[in-house]
Amino acid sequence: MIADLNSAEKIATNEQYDVCICGTGPAGITVARALAAQGRKVALFEGGGMEYSELSQNLYQGESVGLPYWDAVRTARLRYFGGTSNHWAGRCSFFDKVDFERRNHSGLPGWPITREEVFQFFDAACSILDISMEAFPASRAAKWKGENFRLSDRAHSPPTRFGEKYHQELKISSKIDVYINANLTNIRLRKSLDAADSLELRNYKDQKFLFSASNYVLAMGTIENARLLLNCDKQIPTGIGNQNGMVGRCFMEHFNVEIGRFVSDDSPIWQHDNIQINPSEDLIRKLQIGNAVLSFDRNTSPASYGRLGKLRQTLREAVCKSSLATDLSRNMVDFNCPGDGVISSLIEQAPNPDSRITLGPERDMFGLRRVRLDWRATAADLKTIRTLGLEVAKEMARTGIARVQLKDFILDNTKEIGEFGQHAHQMGTTRMSEDPRFGVVDTNLQIHGFKNIYVAGSSVFPTGGGNNPTLTIVMLSERLGHHLAKFRTG
Repeated sequence: MIADLNSAEKIATNEQYDVCICGTGPAGITVARALAAQGRKVALFEGGGMEYSELSQNLYQGESVGLPYWDAVRTARLRYFGGTSNHWAGRCSFFDKVDFERRNHSGLPGWPITREEVFQFFDAACSILDISMEAFPASRAAKWKGENFRLSDRAHSPPTRFGEKYHQELKISSKIDVYINANLTNIRLRKSLDAADSLELRNYKDQKFLFSASNYVLAMGTIENARLLLNCDKQIPTGIGNQNGMVGRCFMEHFNVEIGRFVSDDSPIWQHDNIQINPSEDLIRKLQIGNAVLSFDRNTSPASYGRLGKLRQTLREAVCKSSLATDLSRNMVDFNCPGDGVISSLIEQAPNPDSRITLGPERDMFGLRRVRLDWRATAADLKTIRTLGLEVAKEMARTGIARVQLKDFILDNTKEIGEFGQHAHQMGTTRMSEDPRFGVVDTNLQIHGFKNIYVAGSSVFPTGGGNNPTLTIVMLSERLGHHLAKFRTG
């Protein structure tokens, strides 16, 4: 069933659910479907409608005061049915074994569960995302001769748009009731203050509704999960789950830093014009750096047209034969040579308690304080960026497949890193931990100190790894659905 909360006269809220889930992105829909498959009754809430609207999207307005983050607080996430999967690019990859090793990150522990505990749901996640395991092995591995880096294992979802793919299934489901235009504005706690009693939701007519269940799941995204918990301060002044001040902390992204340029040879490795490589796990352990994907994107042979085309082509070829002439040309114009290109990156950010979500003074139409993001980098992040740049240049020289020209800031620690780009991979803020002092949820994604409130999505990631997060989000969400299915209404 799909019901519009704006049509209040048609909505009955006295249904007793096993689980109420807020958010219809990859995390929320995956948890709901896993529960329904095991006979549980679920209410699934979406703050927006079936299509994009400015009214809903503007509730994501917020302030960014740290590293430059364009308008990503508002635009990197989408607030309508299907969530941010509606503009997901579809790249799927997974955490390495080293990402789950219990390294110390700024005094914070890493993942409290094993890779195997997550990967038991790998096949289910691949099916959900419309990819196959056979799509993952790097097709050119035999041609790669490097030692400290390896070709990235990745697959590409169509990409799966969760709202489109599961619309009909949810519409006819007898186990899942979907409510759109249903904005979560408060979690009402029992008198004991250690469990949720009901959810308070409002439509865009500012009508209020209460829904109850045995268990509750927040799956609204990294920023919004933290924002909602902090705004739930009517009964607990510091907000729900924030007894140790950890809600909103350790906001992480994947840095997109341009490492430098390169000129490639004619090796078969370049047959598809670009490669993506990860540092080896041994290199990560040895140098104590973060994980990453480094992308070598080659230019195709620039074409010269017109009556003077042949002359321009001859001049280009002459310039490209000289490194000095090429560098001088690039100082004046955007000059490319055949086979050269730019090294871009997706680099893990270390968890940092000072990189965080808090609440600003401005309030939205429902009276909730808007988000304030202070995104920060640490010395550990700078080390990772510079070390990866140096090591990949050595690797390319050793293999002989490319010659790398690094950015000045890689070689000179006194120079500022020009720009910390990002990938809209928002993580952290309700991190998973065994010890409540270092996180917000436990190994089952249950909020520390609260009996029936859970969190799903990449906000629970203790570390961000060096790969795209969606596949891991879906595996963890499938895992949470199986865990919650053990409980019955009562």
